Amino acid sequence: MRLGRLVTRKFFSALILFCLACNSHQAQKTGSEESSSAQQERPPEPIAPSGSSTSRAQEPPSISYATNPERFAKMPVYDQPFNIRYPKTAQEHFNVAVNHDHHNEFADAIAEYKKALEIQPNWPVAHYRMALDYQKQGHLDDAIAEWEQTTRYDPQFYSAYDMLAGTYQRQGNLKKAIEALAQLLKYPPSRMPVHYQLGLWYEEVGDRPHALMHWEAYRDLALKAGDESKTDRFQKALGELQKLKPQN
Repeated sequence: MRLGRLVTRKFFSALILFCLACNSHQAQKTGSEESSSAQQERPPEPIAPSGSSTSRAQEPPSISYATNPERFAKMPVYDQPFNIRYPKTAQEHFNVAVNHDHHNEFADAIAEYKKALEIQPNWPVAHYRMALDYQKQGHLDDAIAEWEQTTRYDPQFYSAYDMLAGTYQRQGNLKKAIEALAQLLKYPPSRMPVHYQLGLWYEEVGDRPHALMHWEAYRDLALKAGDESKTDRFQKALGELQKLKPQN
C-alpha cells in the first residue's frame, strides 16, 4: 500500500510537469499572437436564457487547456500599482482575485472569485482558480466542488480532471479518482502515463481485467515512444502484465 501511494505521488508530480511542458510549448507558438495584457483569462459569453433565439452554433468555442493553453499560465505580477478599488464587472472581480493570489491572500481571492461567479457563473477558469485556493487552504471538498463545476462548463478542461483525480485519491476515493483520470485519455499527450496510473489503481481496487487492459495499452504506447521502454516504469508494467495474464 505504501509503495502504491509513493508511486502515485511520483506519478502526479511527473504528470503535472509533463502537462506544464506541453502547455509551455503550445504557449510559445501562440504567444506572438496575443499581447501579455490580452492573455488574461476572460469570462465567457453569458448563458442564453431558455427560449433565446441565439443558437449554440453562434456561441464562441469553449476555452480549455486543449485550445488555449496560454490562458491558463500564471499571470505576471503587475509592474504598476494595482488600481481596481471598486470592482463592478466579473472581469474586474476576477482581476482583483488574481492580485490577491499573487500576494498569497487566498481567502480574499476566494471572496472575489465568488463575486465574479455571481455575475458570470459559467466561467470555468474562475471556478478552477478558486478550487486551487481552496486546496491551498486544505478545504478539499470545496476544491472538488469547484473543479467539478470547471469540467461542467468546459468538458475539455483537462487540468481540472487531473486535479480531481489526485484529490479524490488523497481522500481514499479511488473509484472517483479513476473516473476523473480516465477523462485524460481524451487528451493524447497524457494517454501513456494515464494508462499506467489506471493500471495501478484498477489493481488496487481488485479489478484485474481493467488493470490488464490499461497495462497493455501503456505497453503498446511505450514501445512506440522509444526511450520510455528503457525506464523502470516500463519494467514494472511488464511485471504486472506477467502477473495478470492468464497462465496457459
